[in-house]
Amino acid sequence: FEATWTTAGVSAVAALVTILLALPIGVLAARSRGPVARATEAVAQIGFALPGITVGLAVVFVGIRLVPDLYQRTPMLVFGYVVLFLPLAVGVVRSAVDAIPTALEDASESLGSGRVRTFLRVVAPLAMPGVLAGASLVFLSVAKELPATLLLRPTGTQTLASAMWSHTEMAAYSQAAP
Repeated sequence: FEATWTTAGVSAVAALVTILLALPIGVLAARSRGPVARATEAVAQIGFALPGITVGLAVVFVGIRLVPDLYQRTPMLVFGYVVLFLPLAVGVVRSAVDAIPTALEDASESLGSGRVRTFLRVVAPLAMPGVLAGASLVFLSVAKELPATLLLRPTGTQTLASAMWSHTEMAAYSQAAP
């Protein structure tokens, strides 16, 4: 049960941070076709090209060299997850915002609402189901990520993925099955 709670907690934090970072990138990518929007989205997609082991090793290297106090602490683990799964969240947010007709925003603005108010009253509520789906996708992806978890988890911390790895490594399949 401890591994379950740890997994749920870390996955929830990683999903929240990832979605918060994906929101401006996804909205920018959906509503702008300029070079800044394309470049920002391309940088956010780097995590898709890299396996978890590569990201884990890179974060370990950066952690040891630049912020040794955060090495093998939860923020470093969450950072690794964000790098890995930001592309998932950006894609879902972009799709959710793309599905909203721009005519609704134009109508809101023509009725006197500013861009921020239009976003909060029109775009955000309509995009919310997609954003929540993106958060769920990140949550589940984090929960099953093994290589980055093994490299970045705090010492003594067990997640479901690392507990399963430990049990199967010792051929204790009956303990790993649940």
